Amino acid sequence: MLDYVSDYVSERRAFGEPIADRQAVAFAVANIAIELDGLRLATYRAAARVDRGLEFHREVALARQLCATRAMAIGSDGVQLLGGHGYVKEHPVERWYRDLRAAGMLEGGLLV
Repeated sequence: MLDYVSDYVSERRAFGEPIADRQAVAFAVANIAIELDGLRLATYRAAARVDRGLEFHREVALARQLCATRAMAIGSDGVQLLGGHGYVKEHPVERWYRDLRAAGMLEGGLLV
C-alpha cells in the first residue's frame, strides 16, 4: 500500500503540482509509513520471543490485534489518498482494502 500510494501521489497532479506537495497528503503518507514500522516492530518482537523459546502468546496476540486493526486504517487511508480512483478496480488499492477489512473482521473470532 505504501509503495503504491507514494508513487500515485507523486505522479498525480492537481492545480499544476503533484498532490504529494500538499501537506495533508504528505502527512497521510508519513502516517502510513509510521504505522507500518510499528506493526513490523510488534511482529518482530513476538517472533524474537518465539525464537528465544520464551513465553510468546501475549506478544503474538498483541501483534495480531494491532496488525488487524491498524491495517484496516492503512487501507482506508490508501483509498482516501487515491480519491475517486481508490474505489475503481483499475487500481489494486480497492482490492487490498477489501481484503484488509475481511482480515480485520475475522481477527476477532480467531483470538478466542
